[in-house]
Amino acid sequence: MSEGTSPQVGPATAGPGSPWAPPRGPEQPPTGGLPPSGSTGVLPPYPPQPQPTYMPPPPAAPPRERTPKSVWVLSGGAVALAVAAVVMGALAWTRPDPAPITTTVTPSAPTYSAQEVDAARDEACAAAKSVVAAVYEASVPLVAALPNRDSPEYKAALANEQSVVLVEMEYLRLHTPPATPRDIADPMNDYIDATLGVLAADTSGQDRNLPAQQGQTAMDKVHAACQK
Repeated sequence: MSEGTSPQVGPATAGPGSPWAPPRGPEQPPTGGLPPSGSTGVLPPYPPQPQPTYMPPPPAAPPRERTPKSVWVLSGGAVALAVAAVVMGALAWTRPDPAPITTTVTPSAPTYSAQEVDAARDEACAAAKSVVAAVYEASVPLVAALPNRDSPEYKAALANEQSVVLVEMEYLRLHTPPATPRDIADPMNDYIDATLGVLAADTSGQDRNLPAQQGQTAMDKVHAACQK
């Protein structure tokens, strides 16, 4: 014991856990130490949540029975629809079909180069000169035998004329190309028709003068156009 200090009188200060500490009542919280189990030391723990109680769904309502009136209404509607369908089908069956639409397409005239036109002109003019000579040569014996159409000479001349005219007219058609100028091609077609008319008149014993004159006029036009 040092000088100037007085000795401690009485019992020592009782700390927690000391045998001299006063007894703690049941409601007095502990002083110091750790917080109770389950606590974070900041907020008290949440109380446990109650479990949800399962509620069964209410029973389904029984189907409502149709009244006789609604049944009759539905039946009447179905019958009306059926009758309408029958009527519409009958109308569609008796309705006439629409008239077909006819579309006429006129092709445009082809165009040819100057070289093609010149070549066609030369070919048609040469063919016309050759055909006229052959037909004239075949017609001379027939014209000489005309007074007696029943003679063997006339029949032989007619057979020769028929074969020559048919061959020469086809040759003339083949040698009148599409590029042939119209002032040659058109009278050329007239000559072909007239010459076939002469042949038909000779074969049937009719007068050949009218178709022969028509053929001569047409060929004169061809020759004039070929001289241009």
